[in-house]
Amino acid sequence: MAERPDSFYLFLILIPVVYISLKRYVRGKRDLNAIGGKWRSRLLMDVFFVKWFFSSLLFVLFSVSVILALVEFSGSGRKMVEPSSGVDIVFSVDISRSMTASDISPSRLQRSGDLISALVENLTGERFGLTVFKGEGMKIIPITEDSLAVSSVLPYLSPDMFTSSGSSLEAGITTGINSFTQGEERKRILIIFTDGESLSGTLFSLSENIVENDITVIFIGTGTVDGIELLTAGGAPVLDKQGEIVISRLNRLLLQGLAAQDSIYYLDISDSAVLSDVLEVIDRQMESLVVRDLRESKYRIFLSAAVLFIILYIVVRIFPWKNTF
Repeated sequence: MAERPDSFYLFLILIPVVYISLKRYVRGKRDLNAIGGKWRSRLLMDVFFVKWFFSSLLFVLFSVSVILALVEFSGSGRKMVEPSSGVDIVFSVDISRSMTASDISPSRLQRSGDLISALVENLTGERFGLTVFKGEGMKIIPITEDSLAVSSVLPYLSPDMFTSSGSSLEAGITTGINSFTQGEERKRILIIFTDGESLSGTLFSLSENIVENDITVIFIGTGTVDGIELLTAGGAPVLDKQGEIVISRLNRLLLQGLAAQDSIYYLDISDSAVLSDVLEVIDRQMESLVVRDLRESKYRIFLSAAVLFIILYIVVRIFPWKNTF
């Protein structure tokens, strides 16, 4: 398995390397014919060709070995199961205009902030991060042990943080996943607060992305299925293209459909037990084990070969080849 497959593009370097080598051969052959004379040109050409061929071959092999070392091939390795060293929790909050709806008091957005504050207060020893999304996603607070940093930002969450319009649940999920610190054996939980009214983006690769990153996702549905009239910042009703008043509703079916596998959960923020249910999911993750895939890198093999080839290249270049032919 190649850990850095982009390094394969470096093989393009071999094209100018081979071209320069051939140019050197042509120029060297011409120069030897000029200075060797009729009787010595054959002998000189034999020595020159042997040295050129082996030195060029060894330099190409050196280049190939260096590139393969950079690719970092790794073996199948072995899996190790061990306790996690902690839990990282990232809150991803939908701040689109629909989240200001008041079908749940005081609003979907404020209720989301209240639940996040309650979770932070009830969890000790975990690390937290905060992202928001609308038409695009943005990291607000990177993973930190400072829970106060998260709580202090919550009252300022607003649709006005973005100039982009619409709502992209895909952006919220992707930004949340990318906010986790890589390379640490910690359980990762992404808690997404949204009404599910995703007007842009696609959720086609959601499940695959979550599985690849070994992340537990909890969707917290905000709003009601019956919905409410959506208002502008000035309090006027939002109208659609046909001039009809827009009714913003919780898209519960979408969120429940996304939670159709073990690592994804759906909870309703209107449920009186939502706090305890989220804490229960987090507790289960804290007790679970982390599976590490230990892969042995093969770069040392190719690096050793590169060192051998460059040494042989130098030897061929400096060897006098006296009385060889």
